[in-house]
Amino acid sequence: MTRAVQHVGVPGYQWQASVLWDGSLFFGPQLWRRNPAVSEEAVSLGDNLMDVSVGYGAQTCFPDRAGLGSPAIRQTLDDGRFLIPQIETNEAGLVWSETVFAHLLGRKTEAGMTPRPDDVLVVHALFKVRNASKKSTRGHLWLHFGNTSQLRLGYKVGRGNKLSRAITHRFEPPFGVLGNKIRYLIPDPKKGTLVWHGQVARPEGVGNPARRVVEWNVALSANEEADFRLIVPFGVLDRTAAKEVAGLNSDSLLDEARSFWKNIVDDSAGAITTADSFMNDYAAAAVAQTIGQIGYRHQARVWMCKTTPAWYELYWPPCSACALPTLDLRGLTKYSRPVLQSLIDMQTDRVENLTKEHRPKKGKTIRSEGFASVPGFLGNFGKWTMNTLLLSHGLGLWALASHYRITRDRAWLGVGAGSRLEAIVAACDWLAVQRRRTMREENGRKVPQWGLLPAAAAHDWMSGYTIFNDAYCIYGMIEAVRLLREVGHSKAEELARELNEYRACTRERYQEARDRAGRVPAPDGSDLPYVPREINELDWRHTDWTYTGYGPLRAGAWGAWDPHDELVDQALNFLEAGMPKGKGFYFRRSRFSGKDRFGHATADENFDDIDDPKAGRHFLWKHYVEYETAFPIGLDLFLQRDDLPRFFEWFFNNMSIVVHQGFRVGVESLDGVPAETPGEALRWRAIRGMFVNERGGFDGSQQSLWLLQAIPRSWLKPGGHLAVKQMGTYFGGHVDLDVEFARDRNSIMVSAFLDLEVAPAEIRMRLRSDDGRPIVRAQINGVDTTVLEGDTIKLPDLVHGAYRVVGYFG
Repeated sequence: MTRAVQHVGVPGYQWQASVLWDGSLFFGPQLWRRNPAVSEEAVSLGDNLMDVSVGYGAQTCFPDRAGLGSPAIRQTLDDGRFLIPQIETNEAGLVWSETVFAHLLGRKTEAGMTPRPDDVLVVHALFKVRNASKKSTRGHLWLHFGNTSQLRLGYKVGRGNKLSRAITHRFEPPFGVLGNKIRYLIPDPKKGTLVWHGQVARPEGVGNPARRVVEWNVALSANEEADFRLIVPFGVLDRTAAKEVAGLNSDSLLDEARSFWKNIVDDSAGAITTADSFMNDYAAAAVAQTIGQIGYRHQARVWMCKTTPAWYELYWPPCSACALPTLDLRGLTKYSRPVLQSLIDMQTDRVENLTKEHRPKKGKTIRSEGFASVPGFLGNFGKWTMNTLLLSHGLGLWALASHYRITRDRAWLGVGAGSRLEAIVAACDWLAVQRRRTMREENGRKVPQWGLLPAAAAHDWMSGYTIFNDAYCIYGMIEAVRLLREVGHSKAEELARELNEYRACTRERYQEARDRAGRVPAPDGSDLPYVPREINELDWRHTDWTYTGYGPLRAGAWGAWDPHDELVDQALNFLEAGMPKGKGFYFRRSRFSGKDRFGHATADENFDDIDDPKAGRHFLWKHYVEYETAFPIGLDLFLQRDDLPRFFEWFFNNMSIVVHQGFRVGVESLDGVPAETPGEALRWRAIRGMFVNERGGFDGSQQSLWLLQAIPRSWLKPGGHLAVKQMGTYFGGHVDLDVEFARDRNSIMVSAFLDLEVAPAEIRMRLRSDDGRPIVRAQINGVDTTVLEGDTIKLPDLVHGAYRVVGYFG
């Protein structure tokens, strides 16, 4: 992917600006601005919608507008990990660097989590040009202020061949004036001159004239540098506020922003050190990316962790909920708790459009038993809700229960009526009530959906009795039952029975659906069983590429079924075998695939080889990487199965294709806008899971703790060092691991410190070699211990312990 986009903002403030691969800036919201919820919040921004294009050269050039990966442009983050994007552009012997950051006017960055309706976000783009040649020359920076008509930050990032239509601004130094308001500021540079151009006839790289352009023209001796500032408030300002902005010290504010993000990524708990510097930076930045999307909607009085700015301004609660435990595991509860509280504050008996199709026939009623009006539902955020989903309920329940199990904060959990504990119980009871609606018979026989949740929407166009819905609700219930057992709640065992009856029902219903479904022709001439994603969708040719297409695997990944269940194995076999030529779903038939809205090809071509109509087989994933990547299956499925070869194939392919390497940010679909939640949080969990992972306990019983379960052999370098520090766990407390691989490659040394609140069912540690040699001997604190299957040893089942472990390879 080459269309990198990075968002900049302040945690707590509800809007974020976007920085594009070429240094251009975007200020929205754009696509959902006419939505009543969005438009109500956006009133205070005024006429702020803007696309700032950045060009260079004596002959005006806007380079790599299409995002084709020009080698002259490089993107990164400040120090490789802080949410301060940097773009370097090489042009005719000049090196242009652009650094972009945001802050609140007159308030510290930390104050964003106590938001005010009149907060003003200010974005600084700091340019530095260096003459890398041995001769004197002139530098030319061009800024075009457009209305976003040629830019779409949507499911695919799209840019037209032209500049967006210029906004009707004028430049009255230092102010960019729009009507009677101030839209941007350009402080007088220490060197060079500012020139206003009514029109630049034929800029290189675009197909139309550039109108109302500001140029910075600066003379540079050999090796000389010069600086330029563009300051853009997110919304329009009056002149009084604009004068305050004009007096800002950008350098000191940049230092403050660096200090803030450093505290988040480097100084909080849960730091990870691998043998790969990029992975270290990504693991640090991923958590910051998630925090950066947390914002407060003042009119609705709701906290959100957005899926992505600009595109998903409306709320997808499951994306938010799925990301929050990552913050808890790093001790960043200051950021997770307001969002969790909004889940509880919005808990309701109203399911709104849960039984309505979202697409293609919006509003059409789904054939369903419907839902009882009882309190406890966690998926309704009123007009901010993008789609009402059972997925929201399941993951909201999981996030709430996870928060307590990680933090062990009884004061937060509370007790009795109105407590968060009882909100969690109500969410479980809600599921039990709704399941009873499908426990009926027709003509003396159980209906095919007996014991499942009523049919409901599953995503944009999928609906019905889907394992996608049931699996995620079971996942949340598993975590809740563990919590209730740990705190000794009076309903713990009742709900444990309900949970396991629910798990058994889903398994029976999908065994029956599999037996009714058509079988899939296999490459060797035999046929394979097909486990459907919905109990009535029995033709494998009708599944598709969306998140639900892999539903049976999600049931195994997240505990609805045992990860080694035959249904999971059969679903995995189907996806690995693929579909025969000319039959079943092809990506290229989707209107979302292959092109952006301006008709330009996207990075979807990376899937062409598995989607070839001329090939004998075609597939729904590539190296276990799905087309939509924000809810990756490989993390939980393969670690819970302890299937390291598949896990590593998924992980490294996912990291290589889904993540923009420079900005350290992933996407929902290739060349789409970044989907920080839940994608970044889940990829962080994948890296954590290599070192510290909770396994099993799918019936609501206690989990086991696995240490160093999945360390890649390539990370085990002679004399190398790996570590996790103060890593949170679902047993409360934390784990510290320090790993040293011997220079002679014949042994590995691990210092492990455990300070947990409750004891795991078992504690295992895996000791891997760099070349596949098995472990033949191991010691714990100088005493020999038994080597178990899979190069593992067992540590004492204690909540507190300090261990010096040595493993020797044969």
